[in-house]
Amino acid sequence: MLPEIEAFQKWLRRKAPNASTQIHYPNDLDLFFAWLNKPIEDVKVQDIDRYIETCQQNRQAIATINRRLAALRAFYQFLEIEQETPPKNPVLPRRHFIRQGLRLPRDVQDGVVAKLFSVISSTRDRAMFILMLRCGLRVGEVRNLSLSDLYLDPSPGSLPRLWLNGKGSKERVAYLSHQPLAALRAWLAERPKVQCQAVFLNRFEERISVTGIQDRLAGYCLQAGIWITCHQLRHTFGRHLTEARVPVTSIQRLLGHAHLRTSEIYLHLSDKTVQTDYDAAMQAVCRTLEGIEEGGAA
Repeated sequence: MLPEIEAFQKWLRRKAPNASTQIHYPNDLDLFFAWLNKPIEDVKVQDIDRYIETCQQNRQAIATINRRLAALRAFYQFLEIEQETPPKNPVLPRRHFIRQGLRLPRDVQDGVVAKLFSVISSTRDRAMFILMLRCGLRVGEVRNLSLSDLYLDPSPGSLPRLWLNGKGSKERVAYLSHQPLAALRAWLAERPKVQCQAVFLNRFEERISVTGIQDRLAGYCLQAGIWITCHQLRHTFGRHLTEARVPVTSIQRLLGHAHLRTSEIYLHLSDKTVQTDYDAAMQAVCRTLEGIEEGGAA
């Protein structure tokens, strides 16, 4: 890793210690400079053009490409602060960032979810993935959970809850229904009594990493003959809320969305009103067509 990237990573860690950018951005920068093989100060706008074309040829997702561009732009902005004569920022937002249309969340069919949990015997892993499925936790939020964040025995009339450190270091509360509460209690009964305050531990009795959680899920998917990502479990939670006709403002708070329009996207997955209107319209169309066909036959 270049010393400038190491300094950038330390700055990210100081600025947002709980954010994943301190991991992803340096990795993105390492990939870029390994591909370009040029000094930092010699990177041109045209180099960014070629990099985008290479990423697209490799069929990388638009979100991934835009994140790598954001990492590069943030890196050069950091150099503007740190250096007396910094290089010019080669990333131009209007020229380089790729427009992304409205994309619906990719949830998972309930039958596929059942296949996943049929192969999970570990109480720790069941608790981790049930928290994603039934409470909408992000993988990073599961990883960051500490024992002090658990409120499992609330006062009468209140639900058990988790205190989460979410995306952008924003805190929120996640409530626990019977299934995630039972799964979490089962794991806590088995959890080693160690000094580490993390709820979920790895085999070294330390806080499990995001990669460790993702690898566990990938292994279970291989056993079950399916493919699910951690974030798809969260999307499935959003769909279940929509199917239960939960108000979109409550969905926003339960999922920890900064903007209501992000939560409204879930309405496209299972809008009961639209489904009812469509079904009624198609029945009317079919009756009309049947009448026309009968009249023609007569």
